[in-house]
Amino acid sequence: MTMRLRQSVFIEPPLSRLADELGCFAKAGLAVETLTITSSAQQREQLLGGEADIGMTATDNLIVWNAQGADVRVIAQFESTTLNQLVVRDSFTSVKELRGAKLGVDALDNGFSVLLRYLLRGHGLGAEDYELHPVGGVLERRDALRAGTIDGTLLGPPLDEFVQHEGFSTLIRGEDEVPDFPGQTVVAPAAVLDSASTALVRYVSALDAALRWVAETPDGQVIDLLVRAGCPPVFATTFLRTCPTSLVPPREGLERLITMRQELGMMPQPAISADDLYDPEPLTKALGT
Repeated sequence: MTMRLRQSVFIEPPLSRLADELGCFAKAGLAVETLTITSSAQQREQLLGGEADIGMTATDNLIVWNAQGADVRVIAQFESTTLNQLVVRDSFTSVKELRGAKLGVDALDNGFSVLLRYLLRGHGLGAEDYELHPVGGVLERRDALRAGTIDGTLLGPPLDEFVQHEGFSTLIRGEDEVPDFPGQTVVAPAAVLDSASTALVRYVSALDAALRWVAETPDGQVIDLLVRAGCPPVFATTFLRTCPTSLVPPREGLERLITMRQELGMMPQPAISADDLYDPEPLTKALGT
C-alpha cells in the first residue's frame, strides 16, 4: 500500500531528489509531495497545522519552536554541515564596516540568524551594531540583496557563487569559523511521530538507500543524475562536499547549537537541551540498529 508524505522545503535537498530519481521512494511505498515555503514561520505553521508531515530545515529552529510549546524533533540529517557565507554589497570591504548595516535573515531569533550573530560577535560586532531584517528564506534573501533593500546576508551554494559573479563580496565563511556547525535536518512534529511512524520509517529508509547509492557511485555519475533532475551543477558539486556518511545527526552538532545560544545569551525559556531535539526511533527502525 502506497502512503502519502508531504515534505516542506525551502529548496528540495539533493538527497531527496536522488531518492526520487532512483525510485527509492516508490520502492518504499511512498508518494512524496514537496511543498515549497518562503520562511521558517510558514514552515512551522505547516508542520503544526497538519499541512505538512515533515520539514527540511535548520535544526536551530526547533529550539525556539519547542520552547514556545511545539514538539518537533529531528529524525535524520541530510547534510554533514551547512555551508554559509556572509555576502555583502561591494561597498563593504571589512566586517567592521558593517556597523549600522541592514542584514537580512529568515527570522530574528531562530535559524541561521543565530549563526550570523555568532560570526559577527567573533569579529567584534555586538547585536547593537547592526540591524537584522526578517526577509524570508534563502531565495528571498538573495533577491533582497540584489534589490538593495539589505546590505548583506548569509547565503550558501550555489546562490553565494551566483551573487559573487554579480559583484557582491564575501566577508566571512561560516565553515571556516564554525567547522562543527551541524547540517540541515529532516524534522517531524509529535503528531506525525505518533501517528505516521510507518511513513517516516519508509521515508528515512529511502533516504538511506539513496545515500548508500551515492557512496558506491562515482562522483561524476552522481552529479550527472542530479543535473538531469534539475539541480544546477554547482549545487550538485556542493552536495558531494556536504553529503553525510550517515543519516544519524552527530550529537556534537546539536550541542554546538545549544552552546552558541548560551554564549550569545539567546537561550529561550524553558531552556532546550540536545536531548529535546532528536527522536532516534524512525532511523533505528529503518536501519535496524
